[in-house]
Amino acid sequence: MKRPFFTRLPPKTADERLRIAAIGDPHQTKALCRRLVLLPVYRDLSRRVQPDAVLIPGDCTDNGNEENWRAFRRLTERLTGGRRLLIAMGNHDTWESYKTPHDYAPARERFLRHTNVLTGSEHTEVWFSCEIGGYPFLTLGPESTDTDGFLSDRQLAWFETALAEAAAEHPGKPVFVLCHFPLNGTHGAGGRHGGGFVDDAVSRRLQAALDRHENVFYISGHLHFPLKGFRGLPPRSVERVGEHIVSVNLPCCEYGSVFMGGTELPGKGVLIRVYADRVEIGGRNHLFGRALKRTAVTAPLTVPRAPSP
Repeated sequence: MKRPFFTRLPPKTADERLRIAAIGDPHQTKALCRRLVLLPVYRDLSRRVQPDAVLIPGDCTDNGNEENWRAFRRLTERLTGGRRLLIAMGNHDTWESYKTPHDYAPARERFLRHTNVLTGSEHTEVWFSCEIGGYPFLTLGPESTDTDGFLSDRQLAWFETALAEAAAEHPGKPVFVLCHFPLNGTHGAGGRHGGGFVDDAVSRRLQAALDRHENVFYISGHLHFPLKGFRGLPPRSVERVGEHIVSVNLPCCEYGSVFMGGTELPGKGVLIRVYADRVEIGGRNHLFGRALKRTAVTAPLTVPRAPSP
């Protein structure tokens, strides 16, 4: 029997607690060529993957002006099939254009206004927390227009408290953290390559907060690195950082890696499937509707021990 070109994922079983699709850096404008990449990605998600939630860690727009946000919103509203959406702010979302000085305040306002409509939320900050399917999610966002992400002391203090509360309220469950920018020195990027954080002190504080808790999954984009070598030599899309952090860096959905000197085509993302004792992570080519089997990796979850009698 001939194998179908597109592969549909089977429905969730009782063992699969949560199914998450994550795509990085859509970089949308009103240009038709941009829509022609994201359109089949959304169709594959809605028709064949059917996740509980779709995560987009920033750079939704190529420039965060009103025109680009309207283009992204029209496409996303129509094709996500009513799935839960979680969207972080990226550095491109803080820019008005490539030709004028960037102004963070109006860019932040546009991000919140458009993403609140898309997600059905009422966020007043670019950092926030929520639950999806009984699992905690925390989202971080830049507070400047820099290519490197800046997180203020106020945001970091909120994050440390929110992460501790999420871990305490959901013992043994994974906690998912969404941020456009990877931790410094991870995924084969080296320090400050294309966007670690503004300074090492911020990255160290963030990593220290993450590493105080078990079963933490940190999901980022920004680097436009190819989706390959989960287990191979750097750059790796999934790697352990510290003792307890599983860091997932997404490829650029819009460009692939061609703008970074690579040859990977666009339209790829990551599927995250959560079970009681593990999280399975694997790549998917959404343009062709196929799982990328060589990218599959399993992260066991640390289960809290029952107290001694």
